Amino acid sequence: MFKYVEICFNRNPKEDGFAFECMKTAYQYSIKGRMVYSSGAGITVEAEGESDRISEFIRWISGKNQNCNLRVNQETSIHTGKFKEFDLLRLE
Repeated sequence: MFKYVEICFNRNPKEDGFAFECMKTAYQYSIKGRMVYSSGAGITVEAEGESDRISEFIRWISGKNQNCNLRVNQETSIHTGKFKEFDLLRLE
């Protein structure tokens, strides 16, 4: 089954290569989407892929960011089709 999720969290440090590691892991799990870093709003990851792979990806993010108040805001079985790959975006 296909799943779309929106995952939000804050983390420190911000310049440790996590974004690129997240993108690499998303590709390993065949997940499409994006990670958006905003200095005011923290990190939002939008991801879509097979349900079991999304669950593994969420566990991976949680394991890398313990004590980060991770929340899954939106979870649906609808394929949005708006992502062709996994991108990184930084908003200041």
